[in-house]
Amino acid sequence: MYIIVVGGGNVGYGLALELQQLPDYEVTIVELSGSRASTLRDELGEMVVHGDGSEIAFLESVGARRAELVIAVTADDGANLVTAQVARHWFKIPRVITRVNDPRNEALFRKLGVDSIVSASGAVMAQIEATMPEHTLVPLMALESAGLRVVSMRVQAGSTAEGKALRDLTLPMGVLITIVITPDGALAPDGSTVLRHGDEIIAVIPREADETLRAMVTGAHPDDGRP
Repeated sequence: MYIIVVGGGNVGYGLALELQQLPDYEVTIVELSGSRASTLRDELGEMVVHGDGSEIAFLESVGARRAELVIAVTADDGANLVTAQVARHWFKIPRVITRVNDPRNEALFRKLGVDSIVSASGAVMAQIEATMPEHTLVPLMALESAGLRVVSMRVQAGSTAEGKALRDLTLPMGVLITIVITPDGALAPDGSTVLRHGDEIIAVIPREADETLRAMVTGAHPDDGRP
């Protein structure tokens, strides 16, 4: 697999080091700064190229037409977005992963059809939420092309979900509960699976289902008629 990493900062450098160790992977790092590119080239050799990864002609010169994956991880959201658009729409590269530095730009990236978005602040927040019991819905993975994401939810005492079988819960459209982790271990649930306080649920959900599911595992469901 041929991969182009646009951005030779700490993120791009680390990715390239990991990827080049995998069998049958060929990696090119594109770095806009001449001094940074020179430093990286001294260490990594010809896999580092100095140039603008958002320019069509330059991407052509580094073999974008045969690339199967482009990863845009510069510190400039505008450059990352342009790179993603050029890679997808001009070169028809099947997979594009893009870094978003400012979380306020994430909606624009989604609107313009970027396959996979990596948000540094979002990743840190997910780790924080995973260690705080009051945060009960933690994003694990985004499935951008389908408008879905994989989340982890923990059932709280006194919640709508506690003590109920899955068949008795009114789940939002498109929610798929794939795993329930209990003190006795993980199981593939069915309609008769009863949720208990402390159980962890792994589910695939539409983004718009977040608040409904959060309410369901923390307190009264907004549609269950409780005051």
